[in-house]
Amino acid sequence: MRKKPERRWIVRCEPGEKGSVLILALIMLVFLTLLGVASTTTTQIELQVAGNHHFHKVAFYNADSGVYTVPKIIRRTVDEAAQPTITGITYLDTVSGVFYREVMGYNAHDATKDIQFTLGGRLVQVDVERNRQISLAGGGVEFAAGAEGVGAGSTGGVAVIYRMASLGQGPAASLSGVTAEYRLVPGVAGGM
Repeated sequence: MRKKPERRWIVRCEPGEKGSVLILALIMLVFLTLLGVASTTTTQIELQVAGNHHFHKVAFYNADSGVYTVPKIIRRTVDEAAQPTITGITYLDTVSGVFYREVMGYNAHDATKDIQFTLGGRLVQVDVERNRQISLAGGGVEFAAGAEGVGAGSTGGVAVIYRMASLGQGPAASLSGVTAEYRLVPGVAGGM
């Protein structure tokens, strides 16, 4: 039997072209790998930024809820002339009635938080300061009659301004603070 001749493929390269395609392919492969690693890193950073933004929003909304909740407690405190007992609300003063005395202006403001509650398992703390009193234009104080305009009657057209500093917690130990003022006109319905 006759043996088949063995075929050999011979690639002929011009002088100076030996392996240039292989080197070019390796360079392209390294470039594409670096591009993939960079895009993966960018995606991970963007996910972390989005997560942190979400954590901050939760903390901010919790702090904001303190600014909307506490005026109702202040209103009840003034209307009832006592520190109200409200389920879920904790007064942080060590002596009972201190919050009432601060709201009414009998005690000077202290720098500690006054009220705390939880929202979605996250803590909200609010400091309340009786900031100032103002006379309302058109009220009884202006005309010395006690019966005209906003705030008429026993209050004489006076508004009490309370400053509230609320601190809300969010996931991953995030915190956010909201500061607001609440204007209470005793004897007039309304408020937050």
